[in-house]
Amino acid sequence: MLKKIALIAVVTLSLAACKTIPVTDYNQQVNASNMTKESVEKAILSGCQQRQWACKVESDGVIAGLLNWRGTQVKVGIHYDEKTYTIKYRDSLNLKYDGDSIHKKYGKWVNNLIRTIDSQLFTM
Repeated sequence: MLKKIALIAVVTLSLAACKTIPVTDYNQQVNASNMTKESVEKAILSGCQQRQWACKVESDGVIAGLLNWRGTQVKVGIHYDEKTYTIKYRDSLNLKYDGDSIHKKYGKWVNNLIRTIDSQLFTM
């Protein structure tokens, strides 16, 4: 009986661990030679709006991003110039962040934002 309980505990912990991913910076290249810093900023802000992220210019080359979804929250900093942009984790609420990893939804949300920003950059 004790072995069964131990096995169930190990399986449960393993499954819980599968729901997290490492926190990393997402570095993206701007694949257009005619881009200006202002046009990249415009594409990022438009992509944020389409994905329902609340974003605002924080300083030159930095946009603060916030996503609230079903009792969770994530904050990022988006650093950019005319050639690249990087999405960096800042803070979160109810996403199991432990200093190294976070709920896998974070990766999905950021990847969706990247695809939308890239789409905006392509149409500019």
